Amino acid sequence: MSADAIVARPVAAGNFARYGKVYDLAGDTDRDVIRTNGDGWQDGFTRTPLIDGSGHLGMTRGGSAPWSCTAMERHPQTEEAIFCAAEPVVLAVAPASTADAPHRDEIEAFVIAPGQAVVMHRNVWHDACRGATRPAAYYWMAICGLGESPWIPVAGGPRQVRTTDGPSA
Repeated sequence: MSADAIVARPVAAGNFARYGKVYDLAGDTDRDVIRTNGDGWQDGFTRTPLIDGSGHLGMTRGGSAPWSCTAMERHPQTEEAIFCAAEPVVLAVAPASTADAPHRDEIEAFVIAPGQAVVMHRNVWHDACRGATRPAAYYWMAICGLGESPWIPVAGGPRQVRTTDGPSA
C-alpha cells in the first residue's frame, strides 16, 4: 500500500462522531431508529427527521475504490445525509473547518453499508462517494439552492483512498 493511501474502515457511531451521525436502519440495536414489523416485512426509520430543514433527495453514480481524492466540497448551510442503494459505498471526509481547503493529512474514509445512513455536520469537507468494490449509486439528502458549493483542491496534494491494504488497482 502506498504511504500516501488511506484505508476506508466500516462506519460506526464512534469512529464517525466528529463528522456527524450514523444510523443503522437494518440492524436492531440503534436507539435512534424506530422498528416495526408486519406480515412478511420489517421497517426501520429515524426517530427524528434525517436532516435539519426540508431536504432534497438526490442520487449520485460514482466509480469505485481505489481513487485519488483530489478535491472536496462542504456545505455551510445544510447537513447532508448519504445512504447507499444496493452496494456499499466509500465516503472520504475531512473535519469541518473555516480553512480555505481541506488538508490531505486530515482525510479519513468510511465504508457505508446498505441499511446504514450517515448525516454529515455542516462544513464537513467530503468527496463524492465511490463504490467499495465496483461502481455504485447512492442517495443523498441536503437542502439545495443555498448558494454555490465549490469543489476545492485538497491542500498538500491528492490522497489515495482504498478499501484494503492490498495492491492498488
